[in-house]
Amino acid sequence: MGGGATGGEIDGGLGDDVTYRDAAAAVSGETSNMDDEAAALASPSAFAFDRMPRASAKEKLHAFLEERPAGADAAELVGLLFKGAGSDPELGARLIHGLIGGDPNFVLDEAAGMWSLRKSVALRVPLDEARFVVVDLETTGGRAAAGSIIEIGACRMEGGRITATFETLVRPRMAIPRFITGLTSITNEMVRDAPPIEHALPAFREFLGDAVMVAHNAPFDHSFLDFEFRRLFGIGMRNPVLCTLRLSRRLLPSLKRRRLDALAEHFGLSTAGRHRGLGDARMAAELLSIFIEMAAKMGLNRLDRLIDWNHRGAAGRRLERHVPPDAIAALPRTPGVYLLRNERGDLLYIGKAARLRDRVASYFNGGAGRNAKTAELVGHVHAIETRPARSALDAALLEARMIRELKPPYNRMLKSAAPAFFVKLDLSDPFPRLRIGQKLSARVGVMNLGPFIGRHNLDHATRGLARLLGLRTCTGKLAPDEDFSPCVYGQMGHCAAPCNFTIDEDAYNQRVGRAVSFLRGRGGPLMGELARAREQAAAAMRFEEARRFHRELEALAAFTERVSRLSRVVTENNLIIVIAPRSAGSESAPAPPANPVAYVILSGRLALTREIDSLGAAHAVSTFVAENYDRYRMRAVARGELEEMTIVARWLRERDTADGRLIYLNDAIVEPAAIVSAAGITAAEVGDAVPLAVATATD
Repeated sequence: MGGGATGGEIDGGLGDDVTYRDAAAAVSGETSNMDDEAAALASPSAFAFDRMPRASAKEKLHAFLEERPAGADAAELVGLLFKGAGSDPELGARLIHGLIGGDPNFVLDEAAGMWSLRKSVALRVPLDEARFVVVDLETTGGRAAAGSIIEIGACRMEGGRITATFETLVRPRMAIPRFITGLTSITNEMVRDAPPIEHALPAFREFLGDAVMVAHNAPFDHSFLDFEFRRLFGIGMRNPVLCTLRLSRRLLPSLKRRRLDALAEHFGLSTAGRHRGLGDARMAAELLSIFIEMAAKMGLNRLDRLIDWNHRGAAGRRLERHVPPDAIAALPRTPGVYLLRNERGDLLYIGKAARLRDRVASYFNGGAGRNAKTAELVGHVHAIETRPARSALDAALLEARMIRELKPPYNRMLKSAAPAFFVKLDLSDPFPRLRIGQKLSARVGVMNLGPFIGRHNLDHATRGLARLLGLRTCTGKLAPDEDFSPCVYGQMGHCAAPCNFTIDEDAYNQRVGRAVSFLRGRGGPLMGELARAREQAAAAMRFEEARRFHRELEALAAFTERVSRLSRVVTENNLIIVIAPRSAGSESAPAPPANPVAYVILSGRLALTREIDSLGAAHAVSTFVAENYDRYRMRAVARGELEEMTIVARWLRERDTADGRLIYLNDAIVEPAAIVSAAGITAAEVGDAVPLAVATATD
């Protein structure tokens, strides 16, 4: 669901709903249906789940609620654990109560319907009564290790005022790097007589007590302290944590620079003592005091709520739900397009789905793990409409058409689907070069190859291919001149330098022909050349060069790894896609099965869509191919066809083998029996006029 090439997806769906039986089994301890991926997507503290890949459901909820001291309702908690279970709120409440209701670590505020950890109750105090310890560490490097802290500075805050300070140098186990000395002015001589961390940390732990630990970029300071706490005391830091860097992102989104000194200058604070423990801790404490005042004006006047807000996703707030769960549960689990509307009925967003109910439910089950724009969208949704489609491909095409016609505002704002890229080669240019772009070109003579998802390996592969064949990388049209001085690539031998007639047009185009052959799947000779070059460089002890050849070989191998009869040249794709639609009925009253659909792709273009309900329909498709195969091959691509071509090419690139059957066309002839067989229609259904044994459809 979510957008395709046009609209973009907001985020990934959560998959199939668990059954009531599976959910009940999970509550009793059989947690095989827990959805770790969904939990990671939904949780603002997904890193906590990453540390516990085999954690129990209860441990996952405990980790989640540790970051959410203000609590979460049952619907949000069940959305972390089960696929789609949030569509039935009563079931969700029973599941969570059965799972943690008898555990003394969890408490339920029945009036508010919120679950939280028992230890979080102590955090429900006004901000002006809360106790904070603002910390800054200086260390020997960026990674926690035994004895790597060289200074601890801290300020205790109560009622918005600094009431005490803590400062000590620490003798590390290793020499202080010169870079760190230059940054902090702390030298090896200064820490020679300082206490080691084994003596300094107990004093700091006493100073910290049970206060909230605060730091600028808190994960850094916390990682060092937690490491040493575990090493020396046998248990990590258990204090709640606030990060002034994260608070600055929430409260000051327009600021581009959020370093400690930049924020201090923004508010007119003193930057004395920068890059020393106590000086930086004092600056962070003053910033915290300002941020608390700003948060209080937003209604965040209690400690647990501030910590909760600080640890949430980019949205910084709980999802507002205006769509009743029953409305979501009533949606079909079939392909289609969904339309999200606001309270006035205005259209907000259009998306596609292979299973409408699962995809729409994923918006409302994920809690705060959404980005800010998605959370804003969900908070405005009051009504959902659906348009059924015969297949996921049909849904993608319908979505693109509706977005183009209706222009929903959030489709322009939310485009998170992985972009598709095409390799382009303009054969009308006397000296073609390889280019990468996100849009198909309709120009005559331009070969479009793809789509490819992800650009990094594609860049490596095209650069390696160009370098191996000596193809130019410079832009624009060439006007070769014997007196022209080639660029650095030509001087290094990475380009054949047609710019100064080092190579003539015919010889250059022979190289282009080899590139085209490679891109069409015949890459053996070039791969062999590159492998030999790698071995020769290694034998000559030119290891950097050998390593570069190896990277290029890997990239080119990835470029050609998809073994398929499907051509990478988009306009050379000639095939028929036959898809049997899913039933559109509900589980209690399934509808009669719909007819299979044939999509005829000629020269990469969607030329015909036709239901296959009889042998006559198969004959009609066969006749259409015979009459139009050469016409499409000879006709130039029209701009209006590019969007559908991209959607079809991407669907073919990403399809599962179970997503329909493909009949490849080598010429204008296709037997109706092949279409009938691919559609799964039996001889009894079409009669015995055509022997079905001659069908050649492939998966």
